[in-house]
Amino acid sequence: MIKFFRRIRQRLVVENKFSKYFLYAIGEIILVVIGILIALQINNWNEVQIGEMKATSILEAIRSDMVKDLDRIEDLKPFWGEEILFFKKVFPSYKYPIDIPNIVHLDTINQVNYSTLFDHDAPFRSNTSAFDGMIADGNSNLITNDTLYSNIQKFYTFNIPTNENLFEILRQRSSDLNYKYAHIISYKPYKNISDLTDEYLIADLNIYFRSKNFYYWRTFIINQERLTAIIAQIDKELEQ
Repeated sequence: MIKFFRRIRQRLVVENKFSKYFLYAIGEIILVVIGILIALQINNWNEVQIGEMKATSILEAIRSDMVKDLDRIEDLKPFWGEEILFFKKVFPSYKYPIDIPNIVHLDTINQVNYSTLFDHDAPFRSNTSAFDGMIADGNSNLITNDTLYSNIQKFYTFNIPTNENLFEILRQRSSDLNYKYAHIISYKPYKNISDLTDEYLIADLNIYFRSKNFYYWRTFIINQERLTAIIAQIDKELEQ
C-alpha cells in the first residue's frame, strides 16, 4: 500500500502536475489523521472494555466479602444477644433500647452464673481483602457509580473501624470488671448472679451491658442493614 502511494507521488512529480500533487498530499495527510483517530478510538474502546471488566471483577469480589460478613453476623448475633438477655433475666430492671430475639432457653434465672455473661465475646471481623486490594491497586476510579462507591467506602473506612474501636473499648471494660471484682469471681460468695447484692457491681454491670447493647446494635443491626443495602446496589449495578 505504501509503495502504491509512493508511485503515485513520483508520477505526479515527473509529470509536473504540482497542483494535483499538492491536493494529493493533503488527501494523504487527511487519511493518515483519520487512521490515527480510528486507532485511538479503538484503543480507547479497548481500555473502556478492560476497565468495565475490572470493575465487574472488583464489585463481585466486594460482594462476596460482604456476603461472608452477613454470614458472620448471623453466626455471632445470637451469642451477643443471648448475653444481654441473660442479664435482663437476672435484673429485670435493666432497660435496653433495641429488640433482641428471645433466644434464651434457660428454664430459670438460677442457671445464670457470672461466667455466663462473659462467655461469647468473639468480635465481628469484616472481610476487607477485596476493598483493600482495590485501593492498593489504585482502581477505585473504576467504580463509576458515585453513590455506590461512596457507600462501599463509608462501610469500610467508617463502619468497620468504628466496630473495632467499640469492641476494644468493650473488651477493656470487661477486663476492668474482672480485675475490679476478682474476689467475687475467685471466691464466688454468690452462687448465682441473681443472688448479687453488691450495688457497685450491679451498677457497673448495668453500665457494661449498656455498652454491650450499643455494640450489638451498632455492629449487628446497623451493619446488617448497610450490607444488605449495598449488596442490592451492587447487584443492580452488575445487571446493567
